[in-house]
Amino acid sequence: MSEAVIISSILGGCGLIITIIYNYSNYKLASHKMQKELFTEFNNRYNELNGDLNLLGSTSPKTFSDFFLPEDQIRIKGVVYDFFNLCAEEHYWKKEGRIPLKVWISWEKGMNDIYNRSKVIQEMWDEECQNKGYTSYYIDKKDTFLKLRN
Repeated sequence: MSEAVIISSILGGCGLIITIIYNYSNYKLASHKMQKELFTEFNNRYNELNGDLNLLGSTSPKTFSDFFLPEDQIRIKGVVYDFFNLCAEEHYWKKEGRIPLKVWISWEKGMNDIYNRSKVIQEMWDEECQNKGYTSYYIDKKDTFLKLRN
């Protein structure tokens, strides 16, 4: 084999290694960027919902129906449906491997803390899940991401 062929092979191999390293680095960077965007978006959306969700944590279903004005009930129910959708989106991205397990464990705990504190939210989730309504959240069973802890 000639010296030129050996040098060309070595340079080609080095070029291939550099290309693989570069592409892997770009992949990791893009993945981290997407995780950061999801993290920021989901946390911002939770922040928008937190006040009303916390209010429901100390409100019984009877108090909610008897003392909240109908327009407030509609608005707050919309907040709860936004919460359900947010939980479903987070679960979807976790399944797709875009949310690290450590982050998911924290988020899942938070969503279940909210769910477990509020009988109003629990009743709404039960109503939402009647006749397999939970499938609209891309899940196979009711307690996939919202779990009642006794």
